Amino acid sequence: MAAQVFGCEVKDSLDLTDLLVAVGQLKFRGTSSLFRLKQCPIRREDTGPITQPPGTPVGGASDDQSRRRSKRKSTRCEDDVISEVDMQSPPTTPSGKRMRGLEKGARTTAVPTINTPVGTPRSGKWTYELAVHTVKIRRSGTLADVQSLLDPRLNYVSGTARSGMVSSNMARNGSPRSQDPKPRFDRLTSIAAFNSKSRPNELMGGLRYFESQIVPAEGSSTTAKPVFDWGVVKKEALGRSLLTICRSVRQLFAAEPRLLRLTSPTYILGDIHGNYPDLVAFEKALWRTGPLLAPCQFLFLGDYVDRGDHGVEVVAYLFAQKLLAPDKIFMIRGNHEIRAIQEMHTFKRECRSKFGDHLGEEVWEMINSCFDVLPLAAVVDDQIFCVHGGIPMPTHGDGLLSVIDSIPVELEDPEEQSQLAWELMWSDPVRATDLTPAEEAELREGGGFAHNHQRMTAHVFSADALEDFLRRNDLSYVVRAHEVKQAGFQVQQKGRLLTVFSSSHYCGGVNEAACILADRHKIRMIRLDSS
Repeated sequence: MAAQVFGCEVKDSLDLTDLLVAVGQLKFRGTSSLFRLKQCPIRREDTGPITQPPGTPVGGASDDQSRRRSKRKSTRCEDDVISEVDMQSPPTTPSGKRMRGLEKGARTTAVPTINTPVGTPRSGKWTYELAVHTVKIRRSGTLADVQSLLDPRLNYVSGTARSGMVSSNMARNGSPRSQDPKPRFDRLTSIAAFNSKSRPNELMGGLRYFESQIVPAEGSSTTAKPVFDWGVVKKEALGRSLLTICRSVRQLFAAEPRLLRLTSPTYILGDIHGNYPDLVAFEKALWRTGPLLAPCQFLFLGDYVDRGDHGVEVVAYLFAQKLLAPDKIFMIRGNHEIRAIQEMHTFKRECRSKFGDHLGEEVWEMINSCFDVLPLAAVVDDQIFCVHGGIPMPTHGDGLLSVIDSIPVELEDPEEQSQLAWELMWSDPVRATDLTPAEEAELREGGGFAHNHQRMTAHVFSADALEDFLRRNDLSYVVRAHEVKQAGFQVQQKGRLLTVFSSSHYCGGVNEAACILADRHKIRMIRLDSS
């Protein structure tokens, strides 16, 4: 085998990136032969090549076992590899802790790490590398310009440093392309995020126009446009762009686990309900230069549409930002990300009103196909459980968080397909002051859970049920959305439950909007000035 195929000099082992590039570009076929070698050809950053006992393939099985496995279907083989790897040691979080809810003989499965830093070796020690671009920021905090760090017309890098950077990338990737090193996989998202001609950025450009006000100068032929208005823009182009964005972002959502595992610092936002002005206000306060340049993550707890005027724009903004910064923007599903609910409220009518009956129906259906595969909950630092509605009943997987990842990825009708998913989206904490004697008896008999008579579906849960859930999963707090609060948030149930609502003046009311910041072992409530 010629090592030149992989873009490197002859050596004992390969970088994983080199292997993936060569295979992805169809430069090398027969990858199964690599995994039957007596020595692993892929270099581990912390230990170097992995050696096996004589006659044992890389997978750790005998030659006979390997031959038997090669006859199985590819999907079965994939499951075997995952099972072998996982059973060697318990899955861990980025902080090194064992994942919650995997005791008591629960089946271990491979759970993707959402935000392990790029370049982090398996030993857990962080490594850094130099980005290949530089950004300019206006004094107002908005992004002004992006330039290549290695642009020969600029003097950002000295001659010796330039040749060192290029040669370093040559050793990793093969030959350079002009003066710019060949991009690595972990750089592609970052580079695309600053490309003004990319589909997500083109859509973001349109949204910037939508939120701006145009006041023509005296004698100008320019048409005046109020703030948060499309003016004379033909919305068909917007609809077609949104369809393209949906096809791409759906793949990202479907690939994520049903229970996201995040680390602080994380901003947590509740219901938005088509309130695009408030979403932009949060952006200007928290991530003005864009999520990619923000040193934190953003978790949205659902209910993006209905009851507000700009559900389409809210969805377009969040989907575009998810494509630009997939490891910074995270969205989970709320009870309004369901077709039947939208048909009862406003979002379907909004799509048809903005794009016409035919295109509007197509846009509405495509957006909901993305909603169908949204994750359903998240955990921050293994301590804060985040969900739209409420906690699951212990009848689901003994009340352990691991059961959430068993929910099917695609849920077109969650009420019929997954009762657990339905409860996560719909349940509420009980209001002790409103309980009747019959409801109190129902709570006692149900172990702290009772039917949600107000919503006529799902359940309510008591403070005792919440404490049991937290203790069972070694958690500290629950953050949820789903209910409007006068101050934009409320602390409930012995201080262990927080409800956050991120849309002010909801349905013509006078409530404020708020978000939550989880950082440095503190949970901080931030209110948006909506006066």
